Amino acid sequence: MEDQAKHSRRKVLKVGMTALAVIPIVGFSGRAFAKQNTAIRAALKFQGQPNADKQCSKCVNFIVNKDKPTNDETINQCKLYPGDTEIPPHGYCLGFVKKPTT
Repeated sequence: MEDQAKHSRRKVLKVGMTALAVIPIVGFSGRAFAKQNTAIRAALKFQGQPNADKQCSKCVNFIVNKDKPTNDETINQCKLYPGDTEIPPHGYCLGFVKKPTT
């Protein structure tokens, strides 16, 4: 179990570093965010459907829209995609890290 946790932390760090590497060093206008997130989505191989039981809503990086927490539309966010408000709860990317069960 501990090895799995270490592996998950390494994966998060690796994915985070990959995401940072593709962020362009420009001003963050709406256009810059769009280009940045297109590059990040490509690097993390974002897809609009789940990968088996792995999906955005079950990931630690997923940020639920506070105004519509039970919504299934693409108006949520993700820590890996700054400024992107079109993250569906049923999507998936390589940055997936399962939320710990409580």
